[in-house]
This record gives sequence, C-alpha cells and structure tokens, in this order.
Amino acid sequence: MMKKHVLLLMFAFALVVTSLAAGQKSARSVLDNMNVVATKTNVRNTGLITCDLTKLKDTVYMPLSELVEDIHLVKLDGKDEALVSEGATLVTANYILVRNNKQNPFKLFTRKGKFLTTIGSYGKGPNEYLNVYDEWLDEKTKRIYILPWQSDKVLVFDFTGKALTPIPLPCRVPKGRIYIDPEKSILSVVQLPFGNNSSLAWSQYMDGKVIKTINANHLSIKPDFSNELSSNGNTAGFDFFLFTFFELRPDTLYHFDYDNNQLRPKFTMNFKNKPIKIHWYEELPRHFMGEVTVEVQLSETVSTTAYPSRFIVDKQTLKGAFYKLYNNYLGNSPISWASFSNGYYVRNVDPGQLMHEISEQLKNKTLSEKQRQGLTKLLDSIDENDNNYVMYGKLKK
Repeated sequence: MMKKHVLLLMFAFALVVTSLAAGQKSARSVLDNMNVVATKTNVRNTGLITCDLTKLKDTVYMPLSELVEDIHLVKLDGKDEALVSEGATLVTANYILVRNNKQNPFKLFTRKGKFLTTIGSYGKGPNEYLNVYDEWLDEKTKRIYILPWQSDKVLVFDFTGKALTPIPLPCRVPKGRIYIDPEKSILSVVQLPFGNNSSLAWSQYMDGKVIKTINANHLSIKPDFSNELSSNGNTAGFDFFLFTFFELRPDTLYHFDYDNNQLRPKFTMNFKNKPIKIHWYEELPRHFMGEVTVEVQLSETVSTTAYPSRFIVDKQTLKGAFYKLYNNYLGNSPISWASFSNGYYVRNVDPGQLMHEISEQLKNKTLSEKQRQGLTKLLDSIDENDNNYVMYGKLKK
C-alpha cells in the first residue's frame, strides 16, 4: 500500500508539473532583456565576476522551472522512528539526509522516501552531537560526515548508522564547512577565522595530519557568533562565503583550491561608494545569486531600508536584475526563501503547510481547469498526519 500511495502521489504531482510548467519563458531569455550589470576579470588564474550594485535596476519574476531540470515530491516514511521536522535536508543521487532538529538526530532515507536508519544520536557523549553546522554524504564510500558546532573532530558513520572513528581536527572549529575528496582521502575545512592568527582553511588526511593551511590575515573577523559561513556545493569547487553581520565590508565568494592551497575569488559586489549594507552571495551552476538591503529614498532628507532584495547574475552574459522567485510547480506560489545545495533545489515541508499552500493556490481564479484538477489530485493525496514531504529538483547546468 505504501508503494502504491507513493506512486499515486508522484503521478498527481507530475500532472501539476506538466500543466503548470508548460510554456514558461526561459530565465536566460528573461535576463537577456536586462542590463549588463557585471564585469569579469582574471584574478589568480580564475574569472572573478564583479557586480555593480548601481546597475541593478529592474526586477524579474522567475519561475522555479528555469533553475531546475525537474521537480519531485516525496513523502518520507511514516514510521515513528522516521519522523522529522522541517530543517536542512541534503539530497544526493540516491539518498535524502535530514539534519537533526529539535533534539531529533539525523535521518537517512532513499530518494523514494523509504527510511533506512538514524545517524548517531542527540547528546554530549561519544559520537553524539547537539547543534550541527555541516554534513557530507559520500555515496562511493558509504560514509556520512558530521561537523558539530564548536567541535575539534568530524564524526563519521556508515549507512547503517554505525559510528566509525572520528576524524581529529587541529583546532576547535567555531563554525565550519567541510569538503571530502574520497579518492585522495583528504578532508578540507573552512572555518570562521576568529583573529589574525587563526586559520581560515586547511586540508588534512583522515588521520588528522594537516597538509596545507591558509591563514586568515585580512579576512579575519571578530569573535562574534552572529557571523555565518556558507558553502552550497552546487559546483565542482569548494565554494564559501563569509557573512559578517556587524563588520560590513565588501566581501567575496571564494573557491578553496586545496590542491594548490589557494583561495580563488569568484564573485563580489562593487558598492560604488554607497554605504555597505548587510549582504550575502551564493553560487549556482549558471548564476550567482545574493541578497542586499537597499536604501529607499522617501524624500530629499528621509530614507529607509527596504526588505533585503534578492539579485541574480548570469555567469555567461553578465546580465542581471533583482528577482522574485515563484514555484510554478505549485500554482505559481511565491517562494520567500529557497535552499540550493549540493546541486539541488530542496525544500523539506510539513504536510499541513503544504496542504495550506495548495488550498490557497486553488483560490486563484486564473488557474486553468487542467491546473485546478492537478492541484486537487495532489491535495487529495496528502494527509496532515503524514511525515514531512521533500520537494527537490536538480539544478540546470
């Protein structure tokens, strides 16, 4: 019955995809109508794209289908031990890994939603963890790596949930991101660099022996945990961006080239003598995206700060604009925040919330009869007592 239910759900969702995604205009053609907003220069043998903030003028409405190849909706297994809450979710070629949240440990599923095992447990003991900052799933070696906050080791588990020997780190990492090279058995780490003498990035062997290190120098930040470190893993490189909340500065998204022990700058913003606002960047295969607070002039003497505006820049054409993203697989519902990681768009959603969103879209009088039928069938296939649903789509390259 479970298999039949999943197939019916995916069939119903396929009807929505077919009816709502048809005839959508290409995101590249939308951006082709925009201005060139960036330049590309060669820095350290890599192309650095610099976006001019003052050239971002227009806003485009972008359907999710223009960033992803397709969309899948999977109901996670409903067993008691498989229950999860909304939170960070990693999708790979064959698996779904849901991060711990609210004292609930990591849960491993197949891409069809079948529960496999719990990974580790919540706590302070050996091979236990509280808050986690990053994780890595390697299908080749069937290993899951977990980096907790303020930890001096990376925890390691196999796909049965068995704890293996942790990987020692040379220091306690306040907040860090990891990258595993299974063929070379090398672990690379980037951390929040607290102080001039701290390490920003390094590579090491699995036994803890450090190979090469990059010191923080001018990238060092004050020891403040309001700062964040992002790495989305949507390209082949080890990308990272240092988000500083109080130290507003013109930052850069880098790739850590651990083979050559270099930081390769990939994207930055030119604020053109304007006050630097809170901002962040992320990388997709075809685009750089980000968010920046924009000042709005109310009068000659009065101004205010608008809600942070999201922008997108095409890597090839260097054209860009502010954008608003909507889910055209779900009745063109607006997306307030999107997660792009490991080459996928991913959303972990409570069934009640999903039902509410579909019900709201069914009130849209502009829906065609085919769209309405597709959404209705999808809504009928969902129960509010289900485990969470994972919506994912592979990013276009």
